[in-house]
Amino acid sequence: MYRILIPICILFIGAVSCNTPGSAERCNPPSGRFINTTVLDQCPAFMPSDIPHFCFEINFRGKDSVDIDNGFEKFSLPYVKEGKDCMYKIKGASLFGDMYFTIGADSSLQLIDTAWTKLSSFSSFKRVKGDDGVDMRFEYFLKDCLVTGEYALFVEGNLSPHIVTIMPNGQLNGLKPFLGYSLCYAGDCLEITETASRIIGLVDDTGKKEFFAFKNVDGKKALEFYRIGDPIPDEKGGRSIGPMIYELRTE
Repeated sequence: MYRILIPICILFIGAVSCNTPGSAERCNPPSGRFINTTVLDQCPAFMPSDIPHFCFEINFRGKDSVDIDNGFEKFSLPYVKEGKDCMYKIKGASLFGDMYFTIGADSSLQLIDTAWTKLSSFSSFKRVKGDDGVDMRFEYFLKDCLVTGEYALFVEGNLSPHIVTIMPNGQLNGLKPFLGYSLCYAGDCLEITETASRIIGLVDDTGKKEFFAFKNVDGKKALEFYRIGDPIPDEKGGRSIGPMIYELRTE
């Protein structure tokens, strides 16, 4: 029995010590926004909804509370320093009780969310600042991974003279009447189609959003947008996936 427990304990202590400084002087209080890199590192092969997770962003805006964003809701929870190293406790984080995290000197954070995800490893988060010094958002990197780029446009099989530019900030050029877009990665929009699919919402010049199913072909070498059937009366979701309406190619 002890032969089994000792390696487990060493593994746990090692995981914590690798991500926490050796003394209190090197441990800065958490601040800023951290994004879930465990989820992002599996893009574009997997969508966030395919990967067990507790949240996508952890945002420290105060000395004793933290904002949690799981993609469809945001809530604030209290946290406290736990022990002498860089270990902290988020009080009442889930139905399993408190949740712990450690802060590393390299702007990394490890959330010990194994009780929630049912996985054997922790979730890693990173604080990333843009050129303007502002902490960047999870969704920016998800868009950059899945759809950002310049594409030749084919409409119903015919090449269009317009180049389509998709930007990670949600802007869209060359696909009139659509001027912007959003990705579905959490919430009710995941249930729009009867067969689960990747969903993108294109926003036109009046502010109206139209949903399409889409596929990534060889990463981002091509994007295929499919028409979604009309809503079913008195039924949530269940819409069929229709024919391909837009094809965007990089080659």
